[in-house]
This record gives sequence, structure tokens and C-alpha cells, in this order.
Amino acid sequence: MGAWWADQRANGEATALRRRCPPATVAADQIPASIRSAWALQAPEELPGLATDDAAWLRCSLGLAQFFEGCRLQRECGPCALPSKAADSVWHVWLKVDPGGLAVWQERYFSRVVEHRGADDLGAPLDDCLARTWVGACRSEGKGLLGPQLPLVFALDGLLCLPTGWAYQHKRGALLHRQIDGFGQPGGAAFAHASVAAAGLVALGLISEAELISLRRQQAGDSGGATGGPVDAGSCSVSDGGGCSCGSGCGGGS
Repeated sequence: MGAWWADQRANGEATALRRRCPPATVAADQIPASIRSAWALQAPEELPGLATDDAAWLRCSLGLAQFFEGCRLQRECGPCALPSKAADSVWHVWLKVDPGGLAVWQERYFSRVVEHRGADDLGAPLDDCLARTWVGACRSEGKGLLGPQLPLVFALDGLLCLPTGWAYQHKRGALLHRQIDGFGQPGGAAFAHASVAAAGLVALGLISEAELISLRRQQAGDSGGATGGPVDAGSCSVSDGGGCSCGSGCGGGS
């Protein structure tokens, strides 16, 4: 009976996950089985501790597909940064095994080929690139841009408890992340991403002042009047936008 309940729960979680971003689900379903097999063999070499069972593959493949959907939605705004090492592991393996097939898949489902670039080669501040991903991913799931819920690609490493990954949370009006340690637990200082805060999104032209006012009214109504306050400066430090503290290692887009 216990195994049956576990299977039912897993099936329910998978169904809910697949409903979060329909375009990503459609695209992820068409990733070749050969890429799935290659990922299961090769990804743990790059990311020791990464789970490669069916549930993990579903999350990782959907996370990467959601990132590409976010890039599509933000294509007129500039490059995006990928906030998940788990999703990036699928990208790395596919590039190694079948780059031509990856390009065809991207073109078919996202109307463009997103080139894989290192953080230093995005041509824009990494925090700004992360803000574009945030807006694109939130819109792809119909989530509020002011938090606190995370779209899948931002929640992914934390859900998998991925050693060396990034654990995100949206708290009191700010997007924060902590490095995940070798035991799969977030640790150390939290880093705030200023460009993803409301003022940063407006400054980048990702939302208008009018939309911000509307979002705040909606958020206040949903929370019974509590709109949140500034981040406690004593609880986190501002990201320097470089190294492992940046919360993203690569990205792409125009």
C-alpha cells in the first residue's frame, strides 16, 4: 500500500509539473531518448550528486525548455542567464552529443537558436540577464513578477538538492540565492539580485510603471494588504555579479 501511495504521489507531482508551462512541456516531450540516455551517463560527471531518475529528468528537461521559452518571450529585450545548473547539464550534454539536432529542436519550438555562452560572454551585466529570465519564466507560467512564487527554472536546483547548485527564494520583494553545499543544503550568505526587484525591472524596461502599479495592487489584494518590505541588509549581501556567487553560469539570446 505504501508503494502504491508513493506512485500516486509521484504521478500527481509529475502531472502538476507538466502543467506549469505548456510550451516547455510540448518541447521537452520531443527531446530524443538518446539525449536522455546520454544525460544520465554524462551529467553526473559534471555535477556529482545530480539525480538522473525519471523524476529528475522531467524537471531538468522542463527547466531547460522553460529557459528557452523565456528567451523567446524576452528576445527583443536582450540576453538571458540560466539560473539552474541542473537545466544547464541537459544543454551541455546535448551540445556535445548532437548540436545539430539541438538547433533544429530550438528552431522548431522556440523559433530561434539560442547560443550557449559563458557568463562573461553575454554582452550585458549578468544580473540584468537574470532579470530577463525571471520575467520570461514568470510570464510563461502566469506567475506574478513580484514573487514570492518561483518559476520552475529558478526552483530547480533547490528541488533537486543539487550539490554546488543555486537555491533561490523570493522574499520581501527581492530575489535571493544561496549556494547549495555538498550535502544538498543551502548555506552561507544570501545574495540579492537588485535587477530583479521591482525598481530594477522598471529600469530595464521589462515592465512599465503602470504595470508595476497594477501588480502591486493585485499583490496587495492577494495578501490582504501586505505588500512586503525591503530586504533586511543584515540577512544578505548584494551579489557582485561574478563567480559562483552570481547564481548563473551561462545563458544566451540576443
